[in-house]
Amino acid sequence: MQQQANYLQQLLVSLRTRLLVMCASVGIALEEAGKAMAAGDPGRAASVIENDAAVDALENEIDEMALLLLARTQPVARDLRFVVSALRMVVDLERIGDEAVSMAEQAILMQDKPGFGVIPHVREMFYKASEAFDRAVRVFRENNAEEALHMLRGDEEAVQSEVRIIQQIMESLSDPDANLQPYQAMHVILVARSLTRVWRRSINIAEQVYFISQGESVKHKAEERGGEAQNASAAKPADVTGPAEQENTGSAIHRADDEDEDMDGRG
Repeated sequence: MQQQANYLQQLLVSLRTRLLVMCASVGIALEEAGKAMAAGDPGRAASVIENDAAVDALENEIDEMALLLLARTQPVARDLRFVVSALRMVVDLERIGDEAVSMAEQAILMQDKPGFGVIPHVREMFYKASEAFDRAVRVFRENNAEEALHMLRGDEEAVQSEVRIIQQIMESLSDPDANLQPYQAMHVILVARSLTRVWRRSINIAEQVYFISQGESVKHKAEERGGEAQNASAAKPADVTGPAEQENTGSAIHRADDEDEDMDGRG
């Protein structure tokens, strides 16, 4: 019995280690994609795209490790929650890696063009999305359920950041001095969409950490999250669009992300 328990713990440690390796690989891809966009560096962007195969390989490896662990050891309680959450987290990590690739592709298409520079909110949103990812990894590494719960409040902020970028693009397109062409605006919007997904998938990772630690699905905290988001929105003054337009824009982004989740095969 003790030998079986030791074997289980060895497999759990190995699974956790590979997850952290994947976190590091995805973090590097995200950082390099940001540098490629900021500098208009096609070489750095191409490196991000090329290295995505390694992230995909890690996803497959972790999937196999988790399934093997379930089949051979039949874990229960917290150990079972960890394995189930690992299978969920690896999907979010792989998708964040895909978004880094998408941003790298936009960096290649936008090299030597001023699109990112004339939309200051893009740089700000990149920093916030990257911070959310780093925070999610730290929460997982430290198994910090309290911090994971705090991260849930960032969901609405992620959507509103994208809304602000779209509003700024609309302003820039109508300003001849802004030097932003419609095709450039399209690339910037695609980057904003990727950053929103990175941010929200980072929150997903934090949700899994909370589930592992507390044994409670974060879905039961939905009302609390919704109330906080509504209070935050009510405290903000209206920007370029009216309150109704802002609400519709944010709702549309939420719906789009929900559709993305369905296409990914996740609830």
